[in-house]
Amino acid sequence: MSRRSRRSKRRLKSLFMTTILIGMLLLSSTYAWFSANKEVALEGINAKVVAAEGLQISLDGEAWSSKITINKVNLAAAIDNNYAWPEALVPVSTVGETASGEMNMFYGDISADGTQLTNVDQENDADTTKYIAFDLYFKNSSSKVDGDILQLNTGTKVAIAADGKQNTGLENCVRSAVVLYSNKEVMTAAGTDIRQIAPGTPTVCIWEPNYNKHIAEIVRNDPTRVPNATAEFTTLGVKKNGGGTISGVNVPDLTAGNANENLGEQKTLKTDATVGTATNMTNLGTDNMMLAQNSIMKARVYIWLEGQDPDNVDTASTGKSIDIVLGFTKPSVKKP
Repeated sequence: MSRRSRRSKRRLKSLFMTTILIGMLLLSSTYAWFSANKEVALEGINAKVVAAEGLQISLDGEAWSSKITINKVNLAAAIDNNYAWPEALVPVSTVGETASGEMNMFYGDISADGTQLTNVDQENDADTTKYIAFDLYFKNSSSKVDGDILQLNTGTKVAIAADGKQNTGLENCVRSAVVLYSNKEVMTAAGTDIRQIAPGTPTVCIWEPNYNKHIAEIVRNDPTRVPNATAEFTTLGVKKNGGGTISGVNVPDLTAGNANENLGEQKTLKTDATVGTATNMTNLGTDNMMLAQNSIMKARVYIWLEGQDPDNVDTASTGKSIDIVLGFTKPSVKKP
């Protein structure tokens, strides 16, 4: 065989291996949907919180209104609001557990086979947080002795902002949660006392607006978890390899054959992107999220990109802009 033929064969072999490697990288990027990649982020967050008749809301327990625009400037201006506002949302996850009134959020990577969360860090530091969180106060004018069920109204939505950008799937990964404290204050309480309302035993509700909406790429490349564009999927739950603890909870060594053990599956209130009818926000058990009679109650609201959502892939483009509206209401009182 000539020297030229040998060189040509080596080039062809090198080109073939390079092609295989590129193919493997493209495939793995599709399945690395819980990624520590900083490029998977969401920017341009436009958020509002509104309340229906009989409810008023506040960021500091002093200035009350029926509508609040949520942004970093307004949160910074509010008195003692323990807010977190990142430059961009980056994938995190939670199972809805709380500590001292705050929801435990986690950051990490999914293993190559998609069965466990690795390199786990708890992501609750306001200085480096990758999600939005802020304090919100409800003033409930009501004569109902047993209180009022907190509900989402029909204006609640997560949607692509009208800026001409293309849908890439990241908007399907947005989650919101309300952690409602069980303690309360009287309607005439001072702002200082309102801001110091203790969590008590909080009730948590996670809202997943686009649980059954998926982009074509996901349906095509992940048919096991997402068989069609409107299929519901199940989150894995936060897991940790190597054993140890997360938030003080003992976690088995998942590399030792305990692949089904975790901190618990993330449970969510599943609705479409726009709530068609008023929906009870519940703790997904037997108790409703109740606003006490003629009282002021404190909550903590979260908005994040869910890392366990199958639409959350490395190939999703950055710089997306979304509109988020959280509309709160309570059941209407029938007049005699």
